[in-house]
Amino acid sequence: MPSIQDVADQINAKLDEINVNTAQTAVRSGEIKAELQTLNTRVSELDSHLVTGLANLAAGLFAIWEVEKASLVQLEHHSAQHDTMICLQENTNELLCGITRKLTAQIEIGRAVAAAVQRLDGIAERAEPAAAGDFDRLLQVKDRLAECCPPPVDKPEPCPEPCAVPDLKPYRPRGQGWKPQTAPDRVG
Repeated sequence: MPSIQDVADQINAKLDEINVNTAQTAVRSGEIKAELQTLNTRVSELDSHLVTGLANLAAGLFAIWEVEKASLVQLEHHSAQHDTMICLQENTNELLCGITRKLTAQIEIGRAVAAAVQRLDGIAERAEPAAAGDFDRLLQVKDRLAECCPPPVDKPEPCPEPCAVPDLKPYRPRGQGWKPQTAPDRVG
């Protein structure tokens, strides 16, 4: 059986071992606490970088979005101008077709009238030479009268309605003066 001194020595040895282990645990706890503080500092730094980066990204995307809106305004204006040009071309085509049809009819009528007048002139001058002279004098009187008092002129046919010409209302994009924020200083 061990003596009381042996038991006391064993208890003291265990207490010394517990003291050593407790001291090591305290040191380890201090090391863990320091590492956690370092990690916390780095996480905070990373968080501030992410906040800055997100702010830069948001501002840049906003500026791009505003430029896109300005581009769309320009595209809509060009589209309206193209519609106007198409309208003008359709009106021009309609006018040219009408003129062509009318001129073709007038040419045919003019040829028929010229042939009839030549024939009538020839017949009249042979049958009534005196009347032909009176007719020529009457034409001269009518010409002088027309110089003095011109006959009324027929109004021209109306033109197609004018095409609408769009006005450009440019869009002034906002957010174009943004500059990236500087990254926060490294902590620690």
